[in-house]
Amino acid sequence: MSLPIVTLDQEERWDCQQCGYCCRGSLVALSQEDARRLRDQQWHQLPEYQQTRFLVPHRRAESGYRLAHRRDGTCVFLNEDGLCRIHAKFGLEAKPTICRTFPMQLVPHEKHTVLTYRRACPSAAADHGTQAKDLVSSVKQLVRDQRLKVEASVPPPLKSGEQRDWKTTRLVLQSVGTLLRDERFPPVRRLVHALQFASHLDAAKLRRLNDQQIAELAFTLAELMPEESRPFFDDRKPPKSISKIIFRLLAMSCARLHPLCRHQSTWATRFELARTSWNCLRGSGKIPGLGGAFPAAAIQELEEPLGLKSAGVYVPLSRLIETTSESLLYALAGRSGWPVTDSVRGLALLFPIGMWMLRWQSRQRDPTVDDMLNIVVALDRSQGYEQFSGAQQRFKLSILAFNGELERLVVWYAR
Repeated sequence: MSLPIVTLDQEERWDCQQCGYCCRGSLVALSQEDARRLRDQQWHQLPEYQQTRFLVPHRRAESGYRLAHRRDGTCVFLNEDGLCRIHAKFGLEAKPTICRTFPMQLVPHEKHTVLTYRRACPSAAADHGTQAKDLVSSVKQLVRDQRLKVEASVPPPLKSGEQRDWKTTRLVLQSVGTLLRDERFPPVRRLVHALQFASHLDAAKLRRLNDQQIAELAFTLAELMPEESRPFFDDRKPPKSISKIIFRLLAMSCARLHPLCRHQSTWATRFELARTSWNCLRGSGKIPGLGGAFPAAAIQELEEPLGLKSAGVYVPLSRLIETTSESLLYALAGRSGWPVTDSVRGLALLFPIGMWMLRWQSRQRDPTVDDMLNIVVALDRSQGYEQFSGAQQRFKLSILAFNGELERLVVWYAR
């Protein structure tokens, strides 16, 4: 049985601006029906597709296929005008389900499904357009047509090896949400509070506690974290060298998801990325502009304080954290099998990466809201990429989480 569909308490808006960002670098997994529909459209009979595949294998797709990319990462169906050929020739309903519904995202909970917007679309990142609640009826129709599925999700573990029922897990997630959306504090403080909550939860001997005691512990920790986290702000120590190395490599991987990044899959590009990774390892040298998305810069420049800027520049990044935490997208979608504590760390890591990218994007000039919108697109894209949701990413986060290093990264790059 399908779950009721609800929207967030805070307002979200979006309208398609036909920017084509979602057609560049996105992995569009196809359902069985999507793949059948594309084959029935007879694209293989057109001269431009006789030597070009439009479907390629993808193990995480229901059909086993996804839409193919050109060498520059754009979808094979993106035409010269920046529009979708499928849409132009056959109409909206003929498009794959993901293309038709993006950036709408359904996040199944226990007894309901949350309809939210993915901020990998710049219009959604800017909250421009139609309210999510006004699209609920059309999404319900897609569910009735079996284009979308909304089934109850399994609660994530609280920490590694510690699985509880939905009632207890929900109370813990609510405590995390209270910290992440506490308007008494700026975003950087909220994130450190949530990270400290995760560390204390990992250290607690939960197996000795019943569900009621865990709920009480979560509530108590949420109350104590603002005071517990003060030392990170009273004494802003730089992260250790190994933490900075791991961080820079992660940030570079995320920067490649920038919507203006135009990488060709060539040996020259691979060599450039390898040289950039080496410079990130040693913490010095130049990094290139990643296909025009960024200006060339010295790594040392990206370690300098950003300075006091217009508060409006940071709003898209704050909104990403707030809506992702309220929808529970960070814990229930894209990071299968991750415990709550690691999902909190994965969400918090987006903030320092975003601030690092903002330094790079606005090198030798003042940053703008448009800079941050493109950065938020990259950050939100990373939440759906396997590279950022697998075992290797969890291992890297565990290193950064040791002895408060991830908190120091968040505070350090907020300078």
